[in-house]
Parts: sequence; structure tokens; C-alpha cells
Amino acid sequence: MRILRDPEHMEPCVLVLGMFDGVHRGHQALLMRGRERALALGVPLCVCTFEPHPLAVLRPEGQPPRLTTQTERARLMASYGVDVLCVRSFTRRLAKQPPEDFVADMVRRCHPRAVVSGFNYTFGDRGAGTCETLRALGDKYGYESITVPEVVLEGATVSSTRIRRLLEQGELHLATYLLGHAYTLAGRVEGGKHIGRTMGFPTANVRVPAHKALPAFGVYACYLTVDGRSLPAVVNVGRHPTLPEGKVTVEAYVLDQRINLYGKPVRLTFMSYRRPERSFESVEALRAQIRQDASDARAYFASLR
Repeated sequence: MRILRDPEHMEPCVLVLGMFDGVHRGHQALLMRGRERALALGVPLCVCTFEPHPLAVLRPEGQPPRLTTQTERARLMASYGVDVLCVRSFTRRLAKQPPEDFVADMVRRCHPRAVVSGFNYTFGDRGAGTCETLRALGDKYGYESITVPEVVLEGATVSSTRIRRLLEQGELHLATYLLGHAYTLAGRVEGGKHIGRTMGFPTANVRVPAHKALPAFGVYACYLTVDGRSLPAVVNVGRHPTLPEGKVTVEAYVLDQRINLYGKPVRLTFMSYRRPERSFESVEALRAQIRQDASDARAYFASLR
């Protein structure tokens, strides 16, 4: 997949519009419809999105944590058959474009044969442009407009907001189902206080991007991917109430492996929520619980074989 930043000229394509945070099942419906049309027309499938998130520019205090970084979003889109990812720089000037100017600029840059959008897609000054606007301007600017209806699962529309809320509540199983893939956190392993090591359970302190959505505080069974290898691990997300240090950390203990991870980029794939974070009366009680967490995680991974 090619990634183009603020392209001025692209070859004719089927163009899919959206932010695509999470690349969840609702987004996948857009990509599948776009892929179907691109194959029929014999042109590439292109996604046009924005960076940074519009709210980061227009209302920074209200911007939501992200389900995917730009790198993660691109990797997922490639897996769903996207040929070109067009990343437009979002600015206040762009936000103030009248909807028809937005469409005219999009056509000039991307030359879409068809434009695919979700039922609730908005664009242009104060979000005045909608899928109806795209449809009304299609004849004038020479593209076919396709609107994909909402995807409803478990009684509600699939959305990034809903998935964030589920992760915050520890509902990892349902969040994973709505995403259509496992949730991940990625970052570089940095030095910590080595408390886990002194307790017999050396952990890797993973520094994740500040804007990334964290799942509920607690203990998880995860795969830790490093150097092309995926290793079973127990991961704690939280503040360590028994040995408080104030800040939120993401710490991974790789099961039954002695491996030096310091300084390395790793990816954590969240498989199962095991228990909430809690405080223990003593370090020895905490050590016993970590031992039990490791045993439970081994049993979980064994059940997957």
C-alpha cells in the first residue's frame, strides 16, 4: 500500500472517506464496498483521511483517545485491501471550507470515479456537508456517490466511541468483536524501577503514545511481539496501588522466557481480560497474586491450542 501525504494529483480511483480510527467493522463495511466497486471499475482503492484528528485542531480539550495510531491504521487498511492511503493535513483553514469547495478540491486531487462514505459522514464548514451533499454534487463533478448504512451489532451501531467506552469498562471481548480484530498497544520498552525483577517477575515497561486509548486498569493475557516473534505474556495496565508511583504504566511479563527487551519496539495484542487492578496488603500478597496471574495466563494460552 502506498501512503501519500497531501497529494496534488492522483490517478483515478474509488475514494473512501472517513477518519477510520480503529478500522472497526463499520469501517470494514466501507472498505469492502469500496473494494468491490474498485474491482468492477478496474481502478485502485484509495482511502482519504485526516491527520491530526479534527478535534485536536478545533477543540483540543475534547479530542478522544485514539484506538489506532497512524501507523496502526495504515497496517490494518493494507490488510483490508486498500491500495493507497491519502493523508490530508487537517487545519483550521480546511475546516472552514464550504462543502462544495471541499468536494471540488477532492476531485481535483484524487480524480475519483466513485466516492464511498458512511451514513453519518460530515465535512466542510461546521460539518455542513453530508452524504446527501456528496450525492447531489456527484453529477456536477463526475463521480458516483455510494453511501454505506450503519453496521449494527449487539443492539447498537458500531462506532469508535462505543469501542472506546467498552475498553474503558473492561469489556475487551465485545470490543474485540466490534473491532473485528484484537486491540493492540505498541511502543518502545524503557527502563523502570525494576520492582518486578526484584519480586522474581521481570517486566517490560512499554511506553505507549500519550494519545492512545488504554483499556481498563487491570491484568490481561496478551501476545508480545518483538523481532518478529509473538510471545505469551501477562500485562498490567494501571497505577500499581500496592507500590504506588503515581503515573499510569503498561508492563508486560513474558511467560517462561528470559529475554532482554530494553530499548526494543514491541506490540501488545490484548487477548483476554483476567482481573481488575487492586491493592494488596503486602508485597508478599502481591507476589502470590502475580504468580497466580501467570498460572492463569498459561492455562488460557494452552486453551487456544
